[in-house]
Amino acid sequence: MAVWHNYRVPKGSGGHIREGSLDEKVADRIRGAILGAACANSLGGSCVGLNRRDIESSLGPVGLRDFSPGLSRSFLPDHQPGAYLADIYLALALADSLVANQGELKEGDLKGRLTALLECDRFLQGGPGAPCLASLRRMADGEAPVNDGSLESTHDHGAARAFPVGCLPDRCDLVDIATRQAKVTQADSRVWAAAAVLAHSVASFIRGERLESEEEVRRYVQAEFAVAKKIDPRFAEWWDDVAPDLDYAHPAQGLPYSLVNVQPEVNEGVPTAVGIFLIFRHSFEEAVCAAACAGGDTDTAAAIVGALSGSYHGASAIPGCWLDKIAQRDRLEAVAQGLINLW
Repeated sequence: MAVWHNYRVPKGSGGHIREGSLDEKVADRIRGAILGAACANSLGGSCVGLNRRDIESSLGPVGLRDFSPGLSRSFLPDHQPGAYLADIYLALALADSLVANQGELKEGDLKGRLTALLECDRFLQGGPGAPCLASLRRMADGEAPVNDGSLESTHDHGAARAFPVGCLPDRCDLVDIATRQAKVTQADSRVWAAAAVLAHSVASFIRGERLESEEEVRRYVQAEFAVAKKIDPRFAEWWDDVAPDLDYAHPAQGLPYSLVNVQPEVNEGVPTAVGIFLIFRHSFEEAVCAAACAGGDTDTAAAIVGALSGSYHGASAIPGCWLDKIAQRDRLEAVAQGLINLW
């Protein structure tokens, strides 16, 4: 039986997936989480740091519909179409560690893989940002992470990279693993709670949870609130505020003001990205394109939305033109297959 906290059993699922009997749809959703996050991260990499108004002025009302070079005034003007960025390198390091250790989190192994990224040119060119780099360097130097409320301590990289944890099989305590991996670089328990919520959400969608109705969306938000509250009530309060005024009953026609200009601080960044996913949950492509053009921390927001939407719809819902052009696709497929093999 699954040991991860507060798992809501999807109707007709039987409660968990029997080992050795991995359903093709589950495998597709695991691939969707990995490939979807990478494609979305690349799409969002074109607009990092620009506000929503500047993005609309540059791209027009259609926004981004395919991989594009970095916009000239963005934080990453040299971004190459199809290249994924720092968030995905962090997530792949975590996934590689979990696969190598048969679904167990070995903190020493993860620290070694994260430390190696500090010597990786592609990672460093992928916009990790000063707060992320500072926490990684403290970890590499054997120093304790800061817990002072600064952006280094509350930055969302420790949470955003947690989505591969949701791809682990039922025998793994996903909430515990997500929390512990975040502790490797950050001591603020709000980051731990956000990591647990994202991993738990991905796991629920992989196992077939559906959000067709407004009532199902509300139940999902309330259940993840319970997960967050056990770890950090402060983040739970922010989570409980996930776009309460939005219309979940009908497909969104655009981004409301409350979900634009995403900040990298975990209390705002993670709930905002989840809100974007929820109002565009009926379409992988629409959800990702909306996140990529939301403004602010678009690469991370899009990666989170891509992981959620990919685990919800599966890799089969990702546009083929994106899959054809995503960088290092073999690497992504190998990571996804490694996670699938753990089942």
